[in-house]
Amino acid sequence: AQTWLYEQSIAPRSGAVTVLLGATQAGKTSLMRLMAGLDTPTEGKVLVDGKDVTGMPVRERNVAMVYQQFINYPSLTVAANIASPLKLRGEK
Repeated sequence: AQTWLYEQSIAPRSGAVTVLLGATQAGKTSLMRLMAGLDTPTEGKVLVDGKDVTGMPVRERNVAMVYQQFINYPSLTVAANIASPLKLRGEK
């Protein structure tokens, strides 16, 4: 299988909801995992407002994601799943 690498650059607006949409296997989850700090890039770096956050721990990043397939906490409501990272940070 051949692997294709494409440079990515996105600039979400502060305070806005940003949606990442693409075909199956297009790399949406991979990109989000890099942004959230769940994975480390093999090359390059992750910048937020010009600051390199590549080595920053997951809990210190202001990134959240909701998967198309529900894989979070099945015992919680959708709202509680979305709010769970905020609660971990101590926010209401």
